[in-house]
Order: sequence, then C-alpha cells, then structure tokens
Amino acid sequence: MSAFAISLVRLRLVGVLAVTQVIGWGTTFDMPGVMARKMAPDVGLSIDMTFFGLTLMMLVIGLTGPMVGEAVRRMGAARVLVLGSATSTTGLALLAAAEGPIGYFIAWTMIGAAGSLALSVPAYAAAVEREGAAGRRTIGVLMIFTGVSSTIFWPILDAIDGVVGWRITLLAMAGLHLFVCLPLHLFALPPIGAPSVELEANQRPAILLGPDGKVRAFLHIGVISVAFSFTTFGLAAAYLELLRGAGASVEYALWLGTIRPVVSIAARAADLVLDGRAGPLATTVAAALLMGSSFALLLAGVDGVWLLPAFVTIYAFGAGLSAMARAVLPLAFFPPDEFARQSGRLALPQNIGNAVAPVIFVAFIHQAGVAAAALLGLALMAAALASAALLAKLIRPSLPSSARTHMP
Repeated sequence: MSAFAISLVRLRLVGVLAVTQVIGWGTTFDMPGVMARKMAPDVGLSIDMTFFGLTLMMLVIGLTGPMVGEAVRRMGAARVLVLGSATSTTGLALLAAAEGPIGYFIAWTMIGAAGSLALSVPAYAAAVEREGAAGRRTIGVLMIFTGVSSTIFWPILDAIDGVVGWRITLLAMAGLHLFVCLPLHLFALPPIGAPSVELEANQRPAILLGPDGKVRAFLHIGVISVAFSFTTFGLAAAYLELLRGAGASVEYALWLGTIRPVVSIAARAADLVLDGRAGPLATTVAAALLMGSSFALLLAGVDGVWLLPAFVTIYAFGAGLSAMARAVLPLAFFPPDEFARQSGRLALPQNIGNAVAPVIFVAFIHQAGVAAAALLGLALMAAALASAALLAKLIRPSLPSSARTHMP
C-alpha cells in the first residue's frame, strides 16, 4: 500500500473516532454544564443534586470497565462502540423524558453504561486494534479533540435549548448518536488488518514481563492513573474555589479558568508533535513534576501578581501531559492485544476515584484551606513519581543492555 493510501486510512480512522468522541463527551459529560440549571426544576432536584448524575455516570463507567475491556477483546472495539451509540441514544431519550428524580437517575445510569461502551477505552482500543503500538499517535489526536468537546457543544446546547427547550434538545443529542455515531462506528471504521501505519524506523523493543512483573506493572500503572485522574478530575470541579481561596476575585478566577483548557490542549499537542519520543514513562514523570511544582507554588504562598497565573500555567501543562500518560501507559507495558483488557481494569479504580475526587477537594478547600488541598495534590504527585520509579526499575531487567536507551 502506498504512503498516500496509508495516510487516507489513518485519516479515516482519526476522523471517525474524533467525530464520535467529541459528540459522545459533549452530549453526556459536558452537557450538565449548560443543561443542569434548566433540568433541575422540571425533575424536582436542586441544581447541585442534578450534578450527582455525573457522579453516577463515572461510577457506572468504573464498575463496568473490566467487563467492557473483556467485551472489546472478544467482540472487537467496533461492535462495542456500536452498542455504546445505541445505549447513548436510549440514555439521552430517557433523560429527556424524566419527570422526577427516579427517572433522572435511571437515565444517568444508562448514560454511564453508554459511556463505558463508547467513550475513551473502546475508542482507544479501536485505534490499537488497527495500528498496534503506533496507535498512541491516534490516541493523542483524539485527546486533543475531546479536550475541546465542551467548547463545541456548550454553545450548541444553549442555542437549541433557547428555541425548543431542554427536553427536545436532549432528543436532538440522542439523534446524533443514532444517526451519526452509530453508522460511523458500524460502517466507516477501517477494517482490522488494513496496513494503516508505516513501520516506525526507531521502534522500541517490546518489554517482556513475566506474570509477576505484569501484576506489579499493572499495580504501579494503577497508582499513577488514579493519582493523575483523581487530581485533575477533582480540581476540574473545585478549580474556581481553589483560585478564590488563594486570593483571586470571582472575575479574575473565571479569567484564569479560561487559560487551563488551552494550556492542557497545548501540552497534548506538544506531546503529539514530539511523538512521545521519550516514551510515556518520561511523560508521566514530567507531568507529575509539573503538577507537583504548581502545588508547591501554592504552598510557598509567595506574594506577587505572577503567582496564580504561574500556578495555572504549570498545573495545566502538567495536567495535559498526565492525560496522555494515563491513556498510553498500558500500551507501553502490555502487548496491543491486552490493551483493552488492561485499560478496562484500570477504569474501575480510576473512575471510582473520579466520582469522589470533587467532593474531597472541595471539602479540603472549604474546611482546611488552599494549603491543605495543595498538600493533597503534592502527595498524589509524589505517589505517581514513586510508582514511575518502580516501573523504570521493573523493566530494566527485561531489556538487554543495548536496548535500555530506548526504554518507554
């Protein structure tokens, strides 16, 4: 196959997954940011309680993650994604029809099941099925697109709601899953086995781990994944509270908040441009050091107008790198045919942590102050660094000395 044909196949793969992932995240996880205030009075809940739907969604994704990983291994990612699109349609339709709290939370349970079948893990697995270890580049591109899903869908949701109301808006979002995502997953993904990737000139040697080594690698990757996701997900909800607690006015905190997603996306793009040449383990270390340094800045409490912008910039860049590291670390330590299974298993502790992280960070900020929240973040980054060091120690014996310069 020519290089041009290979590029077209890769473009097709990235295009299908990017469109469906942006729709998937934008219509579910990002949706309450616009719609919660509209839905709350009609379903008999306070605005705060409507956001518990997101907590329920993340819990369901975590609890079903291992089963979905096994389903991808048995059925293939494309079939799982099709099921996810159908389940997303059902979940959003149920949410549009909800008349009270019970119906509302049943709908979010269904949306959580849909997220497990359609978001992140099965999409990344679809890339790895078709591109092997080189799928990390496609995953990187997808993470750049999903990083702007709220930017794309918030104005869309608000505009449609302003014309037809929130129920019809959610039915329209269900239609996107039924008439756009489902056909794309069913018919448009490149077939497995298509030579969609050029061989890498400097391909890293495989890491050969025994059964005990695989168990330890999984545990260390689990610590890193939980530490990173707990911090980033927890602070995503508590971000403005943290900045205000550090002395920013409401207006200044909101302005600083606009910087974070831009810098995080820039970090993902930078890692993609570098093509992970240092490997995901080096990305992990860089992410932990950057986020840890940002928390150290808050603890130092140095006066100056530069302190909060510096914190936001350093933290956001590290957070962007951490998302990349979480996504591809399993691919560095396990063969491609185990990627979906290991990623699904990792989703269990990671998403359970995500469900409680916002509550814990907000409680730390309100009850003990910004310094306590910064100490929590610093401790989590120290745990990630310790596990990264143990991973590096673990893989050294598995590689010949001539290959150690190419460690992931």
